[in-house]
Amino acid sequence: MHAALISARSHDAAPRCAASGLRVSLGAVPAAATGVRQGLTSYALDFTNVSDVKCELRGYPAVAAYLGSGVQVGNAAAADTTATAHRVVLAPGETARAAVIASAAGSAPASAGGCRPVLATGLRVTPPGESAARFIRHSLLACSAAGPRAPVFLRVRAVQPYPAAGKLDSFAQPASRPRIRSRAARIELRKHHHAAGTPAPGEPVLASGLAG
Repeated sequence: MHAALISARSHDAAPRCAASGLRVSLGAVPAAATGVRQGLTSYALDFTNVSDVKCELRGYPAVAAYLGSGVQVGNAAAADTTATAHRVVLAPGETARAAVIASAAGSAPASAGGCRPVLATGLRVTPPGESAARFIRHSLLACSAAGPRAPVFLRVRAVQPYPAAGKLDSFAQPASRPRIRSRAARIELRKHHHAAGTPAPGEPVLASGLAG
């Protein structure tokens, strides 16, 4: 079902979508579908209204990578202003979408930008204006370095009606396991995991028990 993009002047009032009334899911989308350059991975972050009443979303969800313990790894996603923020009203069963763009943290030399690549368990997602987060399990390469000088490896765009410009649903596909292209990055990643006591790629990962 298609969400409605409502003008800010509209009197079609609806309460903000509560996290408890949303199903949050993640799928991979080829970079060409969202206009991002090669070397980046774009995900479709979908918010489906599973409540019995219409509600609205506006702005940017808060997104960050996390480890199996639920602890955030690296900096939270920065806002990508490519897509204009709109008020999106969702009737029961309707979906809105936000694009999450991840850089290939393991494709550059380990020393570049102080990234310190690590394999994250998934993404922690908080709907716009909410404080309750959802945890989506999906392995991805993340930069464990945090702070103002650490590289930004995640960006998130404002919520849009689904499907937004172009039928992104036709491109949706299961996300593949992240590839680490740089030998130096592979070595650094394994050293970091061993030091932190977390499994490196190819080693078994224990389920965290966090709900998606």
